[in-house]
Amino acid sequence: MSAKAISEFTSKTILCKNIGDDVILSNKLKFASVDRSTNWDELAVKYPWLQTEKLIVKPDQLIKRRGKLGLIKINTDYSGVQQWVADRMMKEFSIGETKGILKQFIIEPFVAHKQEEEFYICIHSSREENTILFHHEGGVDIGDVDSKANKLPILTGENIDSNKITDVLLNNLNKENRSCWSRLYLHCIICTLRFILPTWK
Repeated sequence: MSAKAISEFTSKTILCKNIGDDVILSNKLKFASVDRSTNWDELAVKYPWLQTEKLIVKPDQLIKRRGKLGLIKINTDYSGVQQWVADRMMKEFSIGETKGILKQFIIEPFVAHKQEEEFYICIHSSREENTILFHHEGGVDIGDVDSKANKLPILTGENIDSNKITDVLLNNLNKENRSCWSRLYLHCIICTLRFILPTWK
């Protein structure tokens, strides 16, 4: 099965369009994309929350471990976002021996939270099955996810069993978060996406 990498902004846009009336998920989705052609005044008109909420901004170019690399600005205002992006837009950045140009960024509301409130979830899709990886300790210091995350394979076409998801993956979470993750998986499979998502509180 062929797969094409897509940006965080694109994946969230597709997910948002398919959530429909799922209130718990839909009211959490706020994000804006920025490139060198962005008009900051027009962006603020389109997304008024940019001028009223604390924000987080980061490159949106399939770069892993952005926090570890110093590529995330958190708890800032709209002017702070503009300055941070301006300092990096179209600048070269190196990760090991790989070099590239920073040219696409995503802005979202900053949600203050404790370390124990941050989770990790990943959905791997293949022709035969989808595999959910989950760990109740997320964040930039999560380390080797493959070795520590709980894994639940779900065969293609198999009906999702919410009790199985709870027993295998979510036994450390409260009831509200358990329900959120089960619905999130259903939406992701409907959209046939493969991506990593942050926790929404």
